[in-house]
Amino acid sequence: MNNVRYLGASVDIEALAQHSSSQIRTMLASSQDTPPEVLRLLATDTSSSVKLAAALNPSCPLDILERLSVDSDWSIRLGLANQLDVCDEILSALVTHRNPYLAAQSKLAMAAAVFERQLKEQKIIPTPGTRYKLGELLVEAKELKSDRLEIALNLAQVNKLRLGRVLLQTELVQAPLLLRALRLQSLLRTGKIDCANVYEMFASSN
Repeated sequence: MNNVRYLGASVDIEALAQHSSSQIRTMLASSQDTPPEVLRLLATDTSSSVKLAAALNPSCPLDILERLSVDSDWSIRLGLANQLDVCDEILSALVTHRNPYLAAQSKLAMAAAVFERQLKEQKIIPTPGTRYKLGELLVEAKELKSDRLEIALNLAQVNKLRLGRVLLQTELVQAPLLLRALRLQSLLRTGKIDCANVYEMFASSN
């Protein structure tokens, strides 16, 4: 593909797709005027923001959307975390969306919403603290590998989300296990149980 008419100007789209600026590549990936073959290239970009823009582009080919919906890059799985903070009715509709990426993220957002309601019902309030951190409890209980915890912590910081939300939406930890961990964390911090047997309690509650 050489120079073509694009957004009213003559440009080399393939050159733009390989531009050094990720911002330019993201803009290209988000435009519905971008040809499908270029979107295929952008969907394999090294930048998460570029891949996310391609995933949300209505012009993106279905097979690429299906691939992005199970992308190994956890940043992609978290791409809609803040945007999908909507009511259950909207999420329920999005679960059946033709865009596999959007549908998959909607399912995870619904699971996170249900989980947060469970926390409120059980009066478990996750609070930041220096003692008995959630991630460390999961690692010590051998329910989460330390390298994956580091990834999740970085994603939580970048996306300004709680660690628990990140663990759920990246599917690193399932909701029942996370709920047990938060419950035990709360009991530890209030002195109702001792850390000496907390990991046995993890195992016995499985």
